[in-house]
Amino acid sequence: MSNLKDEKFLVIVESPNKVKTVSNILKKAGYNKAIVMASVGHIMELQNGGPCFNSGIYPADNFRMSLKVAEDKTKVVANLKLAVKTSDKVYLMTDGDREGEVISWSLIHFLKLKEGTYFRAITHEITPKAIIHALENPVPLDMNLVEAGLARMRLDKLIGFGLSPVAKRYIGAKSVGRCQSVGLALVVDRENEITNFIPELYYELFLDFEKDGIHYPQAKYIGTAEEPKDKFSTEEEVNKVIKACNKAYIVKSVQSKTRKESPKPPFCTATFQQEAANKIGLKVKDAMSCAQKLYEGISIDGEHIGLITYMRTDDTEYSPEFIPELKSFIESTFGPEAYTAPRKGKKSGGEQNGHEALRVVDPTMTPEKLTDHLKNDLLVKVYKLIWQRTIASAMPDALYNETIYTIENNGHLFRFSNKTLESPGYLTVYNKTSIEAQQELLAENEELKETNLSYYTLTTHPKPRYTEAALIKELQAREIGRPSTYATIVETILSAQRGYSELQEKEIVPTERGIQLANFLNRAFSEIINLNYTKEMETSLDLIAEGKLSWLDFMNAFYSDLLRNIEANKESETPLETETKECPLCGAPMAIRRSRFGKLFWGCTKYPKCTGIVNRD
Repeated sequence: MSNLKDEKFLVIVESPNKVKTVSNILKKAGYNKAIVMASVGHIMELQNGGPCFNSGIYPADNFRMSLKVAEDKTKVVANLKLAVKTSDKVYLMTDGDREGEVISWSLIHFLKLKEGTYFRAITHEITPKAIIHALENPVPLDMNLVEAGLARMRLDKLIGFGLSPVAKRYIGAKSVGRCQSVGLALVVDRENEITNFIPELYYELFLDFEKDGIHYPQAKYIGTAEEPKDKFSTEEEVNKVIKACNKAYIVKSVQSKTRKESPKPPFCTATFQQEAANKIGLKVKDAMSCAQKLYEGISIDGEHIGLITYMRTDDTEYSPEFIPELKSFIESTFGPEAYTAPRKGKKSGGEQNGHEALRVVDPTMTPEKLTDHLKNDLLVKVYKLIWQRTIASAMPDALYNETIYTIENNGHLFRFSNKTLESPGYLTVYNKTSIEAQQELLAENEELKETNLSYYTLTTHPKPRYTEAALIKELQAREIGRPSTYATIVETILSAQRGYSELQEKEIVPTERGIQLANFLNRAFSEIINLNYTKEMETSLDLIAEGKLSWLDFMNAFYSDLLRNIEANKESETPLETETKECPLCGAPMAIRRSRFGKLFWGCTKYPKCTGIVNRD
């Protein structure tokens, strides 16, 4: 049996930033003949051409793809080929997900690796233990994952190249995408809800009172025992209750109960992106960039180590190997009673579960310790977010003592509550450790002396526009896209080049072009660009990845639907004419637009800076 330490072998990773890390780990472990190089992500692309929308895909030939080395990767591939010639073995250490499996497959294909000379090495964290284990325990290439990844590539190209020319011809849109267009539809639907929302007035009634010179929290009106009611439709209703309250206000009941507040489950990609946006104010792209750097790691005392596990994951469970380490740290730091089994998130049915939850690699590397080795404040903040969630998810509930006071006057009830922290539990990790003494504010049957009723006029509000984090949460809930695509979907929707939407004070606001595109796709291709169809396709891709569905059967069914929809819409719209106009307000070129009601008009190309329009004769 050969010793790998004596052999000359090549390790191919995805990111150039991993090269030094993995190389140092291998050299320190005695693998002195190892060479580490990077593919720099995907090395291949579909070569345009052929009869099918110029897509480079040939449906009649079992959806054969015309693949080539990407133009910007020719030098990378050439250097890898040279390294292969001087190596005894090749270890493919690309990321352990669908995309990583496709990259490994493409490396085998374009580097012309021979069977028995290449091995798949999968690791989910960049640590010496994980790297060495991956090399010493290679696994077969997962062809089900590869076929799922290639099927995704095919259907995305066919949708883009099949529908984009139609959308460009009729409304001047630059591109259509399977997930991006559905995400845009969510944004436009929310904007329509806001635009069409009709506010309604309502009223809430409160009891103000004092005792011993202390002004207490307002007690909210909650109706009567027979008819609960927390708001009124008219002022007449409010005044009727006010007139009825002509007797003394008596404390009818004082009820105390213990309330539990559980820690949130470990991070998956989507919840991390949301938390980074809400707590640190990071855009999705920036949050993932920070996570990538933490995953790739830093040098500490001459050793390069990864700080967090792989950040693209659907899962919210830790690996069994990590749990004893987590348990030991929590018990030694916070006490023997401070550890509980880690919380688990709800399963939506669409998880790929290729990776464990996003977590820190070493619990003992606290954010405070990290500041001695890492001077980038933003990275430390992101690390702290992940470290706190990792530790808190395996700690007890926080316990609150809540006392609810119900006050009665002539059958009408008012209520307020007082909550104090009884046991901090997981909140200790977030530095919320103060235990407040519970004081009984009022006694049962006590009569209140200094009282006053007041009511507020309020209005209903529409749901807010999506932020980046809120849109990702919605995409995740509807099973649109996957961890590796959330950031790309949002980035595409917000692309200035495409002009479909823009950020206004962190809210995603669709432009007129975005609204036109969403409405056009809803009219013309509602069978393909819709939430259910996109979710079904994601589910089908997962089934292919699990070996439960034939990729060819899937592609045949999809392609049949696509052709039928395109054929049905060939004559359904009026194409844009070649006539040109200048904006009467600013002189800029104008283009044919379509209103949200389907009416065509000339609109200034500098919209929204210029709002010039000309009616179409």
